[in-house]
Amino acid sequence: MADEMGQQEYVGHRLIEVTILPARVAYLIAEGSSDGFRAAVRAATHRWGGMTEPIIEMTADADSQGAAKLVRIADVQAVVNVDADPSRATELGNSWKLPVVPIADMYGGTPWGVWEFTSRPESLSQSLIGAGADSCFRSDPEGPLWAVAVAGIYDAPKDFAGYTPILPPQLTLLGRAQSSSTTVLQQGMAGFHENWAVYDRYALELPVVVVVAEPDSLADCLWFWNARAMRSHVRIHTPVLLFPQEAGEHWLDFANDVRSARTRAAGRPLPDVILVSRSLSDEELHRAADRAELVADDGEPGVRWSKRHPESDGPLTYRVERGFEPELFRRGWGKSEVSGFHQFVGPSRFDVVLPALASRPSGALLRLSGEPFNNLPRKDVVAWQIMHKAKAVSPLPASWHGDQLQIPVWLPWLDFPRITLSIPRPQEVVSELLNQVASSSGPSIPGTIGMTVTEQSDINALRNVLVVEVLTALKTERTEHFLKELRRLNEGRYPDWLALEDAKELAREFGGRQERKFHSATNVLTGWIASDVTPALETACAQGWAERGLGLDCDQCGLNSFIPLHSTSGTAVCPACSAPALYKRENGKAVEIVYRLNGFIDRAIDNGVLPHLLVTATLKDRDPSTYLLPGVDVVVDGAKNEVDVFGIHEGKVLAGEVKVKAAEFSKAGQIVRDVALSRRLGADIHLMAATDIIDAALQSEARELCERVGLELLVLHEPELRPGLAEQREARDRRKAAAAASTPGPRRGDSKASSTPGPEPRT
Repeated sequence: MADEMGQQEYVGHRLIEVTILPARVAYLIAEGSSDGFRAAVRAATHRWGGMTEPIIEMTADADSQGAAKLVRIADVQAVVNVDADPSRATELGNSWKLPVVPIADMYGGTPWGVWEFTSRPESLSQSLIGAGADSCFRSDPEGPLWAVAVAGIYDAPKDFAGYTPILPPQLTLLGRAQSSSTTVLQQGMAGFHENWAVYDRYALELPVVVVVAEPDSLADCLWFWNARAMRSHVRIHTPVLLFPQEAGEHWLDFANDVRSARTRAAGRPLPDVILVSRSLSDEELHRAADRAELVADDGEPGVRWSKRHPESDGPLTYRVERGFEPELFRRGWGKSEVSGFHQFVGPSRFDVVLPALASRPSGALLRLSGEPFNNLPRKDVVAWQIMHKAKAVSPLPASWHGDQLQIPVWLPWLDFPRITLSIPRPQEVVSELLNQVASSSGPSIPGTIGMTVTEQSDINALRNVLVVEVLTALKTERTEHFLKELRRLNEGRYPDWLALEDAKELAREFGGRQERKFHSATNVLTGWIASDVTPALETACAQGWAERGLGLDCDQCGLNSFIPLHSTSGTAVCPACSAPALYKRENGKAVEIVYRLNGFIDRAIDNGVLPHLLVTATLKDRDPSTYLLPGVDVVVDGAKNEVDVFGIHEGKVLAGEVKVKAAEFSKAGQIVRDVALSRRLGADIHLMAATDIIDAALQSEARELCERVGLELLVLHEPELRPGLAEQREARDRRKAAAAASTPGPRRGDSKASSTPGPEPRT
């Protein structure tokens, strides 16, 4: 590998953040299934961070927005079907875009998947649940449901020599255990490493949430489990406790158990405690509050705990909230470490520095983020390109998790701790993206021409004021002119008389026999003066798109000729008939400089490449890592299509349509076809671009279609593609208006105002 890298192009030293964390799942249980709940709790107890894995009851509204939001914010990698209807579970999994695995196949099943990359609370080298495992509580699998929800169901591995959690001699011990993190479920959070947490409302602390329930109330146990699973465990102190009904009646330490969980902030929320229950009446909750020595909060009904009062020794306040819903915290977790590596073009060896944990798990997810991945599309094929040289690291393909490259690993892997990364170049990414969606693809004629122009010049110069206008004005009419003539000669029978693609090929082959046009700065653009136009013409010359010369009119053969400046001589000679002639003069005085496009850029403009290049220049100005193909022919689903722009912009796949005139988007079905093609090409962004102004109604239609299919819409038109043009036009119009105002009107008696026509364009 060292010899191979020694011959590769060196890119530079790069930093990568490495995060290690457990794979996590959500559980589906049948409606009303207490056995399913116990089975889900047992599975979660034996998983690293299992206390944060939600359990969802398969009710009629299990596909509600609330359930979808729970799964999304929980950020799980799969759905485990415990005892729900398999077909219904598959439907839900598909709607949540998650794989579904039966609980019996959770480990070692076929197929196996990312959900298996976690660890039991004990590991091979040192217990993740800590040295105090002998004082850590588990519940009786056949005991009351509330105790199962609080402590978890744990089975020690065979021949395990370490400490294992114990059954509490009295269930009342599970009251204080919830606040002291001495249940096996809570100890399984070791190494979970929550590093950030936010929620919708602004508050540093929230009240203690106490669920009081009948001992086997599935509704209350489910509510408690998910409220605890979704809370912040480290960053924001938000205790959630579960007690049986008898706790408020017979537990001597019930008041202390509630008080021990109080928030530890400098200020106290108002109220201190929220009482919740799905199985008990308000009267029973008030009796439990009295037993816990809580005082009713006299706050306004329906007002949440937005205000606070200072810390004091006064009694804790409470409020019964029948419709209370738990906070769904958006959190980040995992232990991270930054590693550096030397990146080459091609395979690069990366020696991973793993984050330090009390015990190394046997299975986990590695997530990599950093400079090498910043501008790459988050597509599975790109993840494969990066990791295809590192097959020994993971038995499963790498994938993307947001901006992180996710790799399921067993620790240690074969070549531990080394990973070979192959960071693809933009052109390699774009090529592979096309291979994934098209049966064949290749640059279109405009695309080939556009890539050549891009390689040979600075296309950002096209965005200078009036550069596009002067280039277009100097274009020799070829293809479109030829097609118009075909239509006219065939009296409207075209394109039935000749296929459109064949006609275009014919036009490209034989439509370019006309001589290239040339103009002076004075008459190249109608309505503009030479001082406006000359900078644009000189910019075109600087890029090699145009050349300066002199015009020559031959009296003998009658031809007008362009003589490049480097070919001029003291005596003007007609290049056609060799007769002596005269160079054209400006207003009969000095010799007049004229401009002409070079042959290649003339053909490029005739093929409609300029708008494509304008788009490319604009997007590269926004994001220098942008890589676009300015025209691709693709065969998708058996149909041949031409896409005007395809590539990468801001780390996303972009595809779309570029028009010279925005009015072309108003053709029947045009926008529908454009958006559908971008979607079939796997784009993240659909581009809608034109060199003039795109009507708001057309933009609205495109936006609605894009939202419907999950595409981001990017609109580029004159304000973005032609910066400064509108201001230049306004300055021109003000100048004209001022000149008109200062010109005296016709005197009375004059039959008509005299006018002097401007010079006609010469070719």
